Amino acid sequence: MAAKHSITSVDRRLVAWAHFWAAAASQTYETIESISKPDDPVGEIGRRDAMTLVLVDAARNVMRGAELAFGTDSPIVQEFIEQQPTLKALRDRFEHYEDYVVGKGDAQRAGRRRSGEALDLEEEGIRISASSGGGPEGHIVSVVVIERDSEDRAAEVTYEVPTRTIAVAVRCLARSLIKAAGLLNSPHLDRCEICANPAGI
Repeated sequence: MAAKHSITSVDRRLVAWAHFWAAAASQTYETIESISKPDDPVGEIGRRDAMTLVLVDAARNVMRGAELAFGTDSPIVQEFIEQQPTLKALRDRFEHYEDYVVGKGDAQRAGRRRSGEALDLEEEGIRISASSGGGPEGHIVSVVVIERDSEDRAAEVTYEVPTRTIAVAVRCLARSLIKAAGLLNSPHLDRCEICANPAGI
């Protein structure tokens, strides 16, 4: 069972680092949006896709900081998980891509157990299948992963990665963490555009 924390017992160092990772996520999103190669649209999309991997990793680190500071059952963490239910799964698949490419990822093994039999794949077990952009959700990457389904058979699962939606959710989470830790004051708001306007990206 997750430990419960009062505001007075929260380790503000964890909150500060989670906020730092939120800044990294914001900067990554801004980089994604600033990539422009009119003479090479395929290269532009490829660069945006690559930076999306970094955004997911930064976003997951904010969530980890929240879990460590406030507990996995805290309302702050649970609200974020409801908004971004596949973030942890995505981060795990990106982080362990070398296993997922060949069918040895945890979600690809029998019973979804690390000790389970791996999938015997002739094709890539994880791939970016499509990308699009220009809408309110930002650059969106579709990632297809071959995983075990509830009956232990190989099945394709598609994960959508909406970059702006993730960036805004992470910024809102960072603000909630700062507020819950008792650090959301006028000096902080004056110097932090993330907490002053989480959706303003």
